[in-house]
Amino acid sequence: MPPINRPTRDPAPGPLANANPSEPSPDLVRIGRIAGIHGLRGALKCRPDNPESESFATLKTITIQTGGQSREYQLLTAAPAGRGMLKIELAGIADANAAEALKGGIVMVARASLPPTQPHEFYYFQAIGCEVFLTDQTRLGTIAEVFSNGAHDVMVVRGERREILIPVIEDIVKSLDLDSRRVVIESVPGLIEG
Repeated sequence: MPPINRPTRDPAPGPLANANPSEPSPDLVRIGRIAGIHGLRGALKCRPDNPESESFATLKTITIQTGGQSREYQLLTAAPAGRGMLKIELAGIADANAAEALKGGIVMVARASLPPTQPHEFYYFQAIGCEVFLTDQTRLGTIAEVFSNGAHDVMVVRGERREILIPVIEDIVKSLDLDSRRVVIESVPGLIEG
């Protein structure tokens, strides 16, 4: 039941008209970060929050937030660039100076543009805020973050006194009910002691 943050991404031309300097819409979901520029023609290095996701390739637009301003761009290309990075090209960003201005920006996408999940899949953002319980009904805390460590996904569960890292593997995660915002896990030696 691996979680995924499969933002969809697919090429299209030009910054869109609604370049709004206001706060991002709650309908936007973070999918990555602009790590730098790639070459002299305006390409960007993007570090996806989930490097294993293939859905970046289906997005038509992305929103980049920098300096408290959000702007939507049409995505021209997205290709692997090594070390978990993507090389992306945005319409209207045609030189290194324009690309440099986006460095450090947060990459977001509209929830509605995300592809549907397959059985036993979910987006990382969907798990944030779910309560986590042991099979004996002991409450551990709330999921604050989900990330991939390369081998599997990990839920960061914050309780009253501490933080617990829960690997998302079948032996541990027994149920994940996004509708009721509840996750049940099996405790294994060394997982929650401390």
